[in-house]
Amino acid sequence: MTGRAFRALGLLWVLACSLALAGCFESRLPDGVVASINGEPIRLSAVQALMDSRSSSLGIPHRPSLEAMKSRYGGALGTLIVHALVRQDLERRGMAVTDAALEHAVAQVREDFGPGGLEQFLTASSLREADWKALMRDHLAMEVFRKRVLLPAIQVSMAEARAYYEEHKADFVLPGYLDICFAAAPEKQALAAYCQSFTARFRERPEADAEADFAVLSGAAASDSGALAQCLEVQPDEVPPAWRKEAAALKPGACGEPRQQDGEWRAIALAGRQKGHALELTEAYPLIEAILLEEKKSAAFGEWLEESLGRSEILVAPELKESLLTPGLAGFVTEEPDEGEDLDHPESQREREDDAAAAGAEGAPDVQNAVREGARDGGDGARRGARRMGAGRPAPRPAGR
Repeated sequence: MTGRAFRALGLLWVLACSLALAGCFESRLPDGVVASINGEPIRLSAVQALMDSRSSSLGIPHRPSLEAMKSRYGGALGTLIVHALVRQDLERRGMAVTDAALEHAVAQVREDFGPGGLEQFLTASSLREADWKALMRDHLAMEVFRKRVLLPAIQVSMAEARAYYEEHKADFVLPGYLDICFAAAPEKQALAAYCQSFTARFRERPEADAEADFAVLSGAAASDSGALAQCLEVQPDEVPPAWRKEAAALKPGACGEPRQQDGEWRAIALAGRQKGHALELTEAYPLIEAILLEEKKSAAFGEWLEESLGRSEILVAPELKESLLTPGLAGFVTEEPDEGEDLDHPESQREREDDAAAAGAEGAPDVQNAVREGARDGGDGARRGARRMGAGRPAPRPAGR
């Protein structure tokens, strides 16, 4: 399971600075407690559990330096403080994550892992199930907070979308692409049979089915001949250099001359050559709306956090003062899950933590990546075009035997 998450690193600057100004680092706390949020304790064991949930995906060394260890403790504590504030806010609104909702999410994870899989994961991560469930509740709470508190108050006007489109027009230009298949066979005759079948099937397909999946067409040709084929949607400069000149000269439905390489015969077949084009505002609007919603969501969360800190009593153990006031280090992250992201899978959580540590601060989504990913679900032109853009292109698809 995958998914994207925005990281409000700047918000933790707000947290750190507010704690410093409040002078709340020097208060003595009970043994085993590293912070208190409006009377709710955060125990050292919870900080350690969050660190353990991150450690395997972050590649943390077995013997980290004392400075690195302190920074990770401070980062994990900062995250837990924000999560505690979110939970408390939801409780006041009557929106707290119920035990039933938590157990439902846990049951889904168990099903995903299969028999004994969750227990193996927890053991490998040095996590107790109770601690992992607490982290799960935090992530579910962040999802509820986003969907029921932040998003209902956020809107994107057409004027805002139009202004963004005019300012970033170059980001909504989709390059041309080729629908191309790479075929191989141990014998030249099999490859020739593939090319013959591919060309015949291309010409015979109904006009109404002109944009049918060309990998299916190639797969049928491969089945006819016994060759192997793999079909891709690529930009012209992404074609392997050895085939680039021939690909540029082929007409749709044609197959190149067989070549002998590495002990087998190979050829390329071209199913289509599509021109690049710029998305119109109507096509780009869903992408623009998502980008602007993300920006507004981040700003709204920052305003909420600053206000929440202003009315909260937060006590932090002095031993973690320096590391809590040094955000930007591995682990110093707060997250708010995106729409549709899978929160209930522990590996999804670890992937998000890993991404955050690697990326540090992350602002609004990269527009080109948003186009590549999001245009699939936009208008017909956007859906066809976005698949051709670099990282947004689907993985190679085997066309069959």
